[in-house]
Amino acid sequence: MSHFQPRNCLAAIFLTLISAGSTFADTETQFVRVATDDNENPRALQMSIVSYVPANDDRILNVDLVSAIHIGDPSYYAELNERFRDYDVLLYELVAPQNAVASNRLEKRKGFLSGAQVGMTKLLDLSFQLDEINYDQANFVHADLSPSELRQSMDDRGESLYVYFWRIFFASLDEYAKDPLGLKDWEMLSAMLTSDQDDSLKTMIAYEMTNIDQVQDILGDDSGSAVIGARNQRAVDVLQREIDSGAKHIGIFYGVAHMPDLEDRLQDQLGLVYEKTGWLDAWHLGPEVEEDAD
Repeated sequence: MSHFQPRNCLAAIFLTLISAGSTFADTETQFVRVATDDNENPRALQMSIVSYVPANDDRILNVDLVSAIHIGDPSYYAELNERFRDYDVLLYELVAPQNAVASNRLEKRKGFLSGAQVGMTKLLDLSFQLDEINYDQANFVHADLSPSELRQSMDDRGESLYVYFWRIFFASLDEYAKDPLGLKDWEMLSAMLTSDQDDSLKTMIAYEMTNIDQVQDILGDDSGSAVIGARNQRAVDVLQREIDSGAKHIGIFYGVAHMPDLEDRLQDQLGLVYEKTGWLDAWHLGPEVEEDAD
């Protein structure tokens, strides 16, 4: 039945976000959203840049959580490349050997990209993060587990791709049970069609990516998982090392799914507090807006 098809996108969405990583938790901070225009039509899928400072009001240190999505508009990645130059240090995620050359790490990672990611990139006319981000910038610092460390962490927690497969399956059933007639999907689709939207599938997937329940059901407890918790702790350990080395303006470029747990770790382990949120358009949605001629 056609109304079940959006839920069938769950596995593809999970792979697209988790390989970079995306889950959500109960948090007041928003890390991803769909922005709308003045007529409430979807305009863009947006990723956040959330800033944190010491609780003692020492504004010398500033840490930004830069939410990533691993397929996006080239303009989104171009804007990130510009902003990354301003950081003393930019910590990035990539499951790769710690001593590998950056270019070699990227080529190996591309070799493991799933068919779902490749298909979604072509289907939605988007680009890969690994093709667009300049990882050769001098201030980039690897802040992730190696493949062997991730495998060991998953083994220690009883996690596996097999476990995730069944979690995806049952999460899909749960989503279907909540709305068996697909009314939510039809309402969104109807609104997009009546607004002359020509990229309805892209917009529907964008809304699915902001669902705060479905992906969390797949990963379970973020803080205790290897995919989220163990990798986030490595990022915080590297962050503390860079702070101790004198860095003052630091960015952490990780998949949006990692951000709620990372925020908790910044607050609990480093005593940082929320300061502000900025937004970047990651996917353009809807018709192009023409600028007025002079």
